[in-house]
Amino acid sequence: MTSIGDMMRTWFLVILLVAAFGPSMACDRPPPLDSTPERAEKEVAPAVEEEPVRERCVIDDQCHSFYRCIQQECAVPPAITGEADSDTPRVIFRDENEKVLAQFHLELALTGQEQSRGLMHRIEMRDEWGMLFIYPREQNLSFWMKNTLISLDMIFINAAGEVVGVVHQAEPETLDPRSVGRPARYVLEVNGGLAERYGIDRGAQMSLTNVDNRHKPRP
Repeated sequence: MTSIGDMMRTWFLVILLVAAFGPSMACDRPPPLDSTPERAEKEVAPAVEEEPVRERCVIDDQCHSFYRCIQQECAVPPAITGEADSDTPRVIFRDENEKVLAQFHLELALTGQEQSRGLMHRIEMRDEWGMLFIYPREQNLSFWMKNTLISLDMIFINAAGEVVGVVHQAEPETLDPRSVGRPARYVLEVNGGLAERYGIDRGAQMSLTNVDNRHKPRP
């Protein structure tokens, strides 16, 4: 017959064994099926938007608004982007002593459509740029500011390259005709205020570089 003391000693040994080996035995057990961590969802990279295909063109007339045909694509014109190189047309103004007053990179308006559109719809133009309108011969020229969103100086120049008058800071989006009352072959449009800043006025002389000889002033 087992005594109460023997039974107590037996239970005491069982407790010691569980305390000693229980944790290590539990670590060897596989986790319950319902406790397995869920697989993380695979991240999906955001879709990359393709650059829109720009409208193809051959001449500026095929481009809407202020866009110009550059390398057979309708693109933002250089007077806005500021892109220029050694072949970019340029105008230089000098005073009666041959001192350089100012020079600008040029966009040229040669065709009737280019001249009708001019600088319409542009919200900005760089100060070092302008648009030069070139006509076949001298005539009394008149300009307006229809759909033109920036103030402009209009510099009227005769066939010999002499400035014959300046319209200063023409008000945007107005239909009043602007002229100087003298025949001109060229009109240069630059940002309003630049003609006064650089002292470009009647009597100043203009020369052109990187422009076809037939478009250059005749002495």
